[in-house]
Amino acid sequence: MSTQALIEANDRLTTKQRYQSFIEQTRKSQQVWTLSDEQGCLIIETGDEKVLLLWSEQALAEHWASKDHSNFKALAISLSDLTDKWLPGMANDGFDLAVAPSFAGEGTIVSPLDLADELSSGKIK
Repeated sequence: MSTQALIEANDRLTTKQRYQSFIEQTRKSQQVWTLSDEQGCLIIETGDEKVLLLWSEQALAEHWASKDHSNFKALAISLSDLTDKWLPGMANDGFDLAVAPSFAGEGTIVSPLDLADELSSGKIK
């Protein structure tokens, strides 16, 4: 699938469908993508929450960054690093995750431990 076709297909999905697709794709590819620059990862504040953005595809992360965060680059994180290091650390630091946000900024907010559960259990809540 071309990058443009992937972006268009993703944009047609509901927030819940994007989340389910993220879980499925992440299990297959064994990696996720976030955005980072020389200062570190992009963290978005949504009122009371601080969230790290995650996508299942590099092209989706880069497309999202192109809107307001063009200085950020896609960063691959292996699934094992995500579940063993990133998610426990984020839980300890009080961060949440915005999973598969659309270009409009709509995504599923989930706690790190809930995401770890869903990625390992095979069940989507």
